[in-house]
Amino acid sequence: MAKKPMTKADMIDKVAKDAGISKAAAKTAIESFVDMARKEVKVGRAFRVAGLGTFALKKSKARKGVNPSTGEPIKIKAKKRMVFKPSAQVKNLLN
Repeated sequence: MAKKPMTKADMIDKVAKDAGISKAAAKTAIESFVDMARKEVKVGRAFRVAGLGTFALKKSKARKGVNPSTGEPIKIKAKKRMVFKPSAQVKNLLN
């Protein structure tokens, strides 16, 4: 059976306990970190966290596709997305 994923509330509890701060302060810190990452990636700058990895913006071009249920050709719009590349430390830890 798979373990349940860590939630934002779990992170807040862990940070508050480990840092010896209130849950409110931990929540503010985590939300600030996430907001900072979003803003940096949105403007096209990579967001690098030492020992964890890099969050970056990836653009995909528009392309042609096929509707699997009807077989009709469709146009897939270009889009932007956030990608994560783990650091060498994380890769070594996982393998």
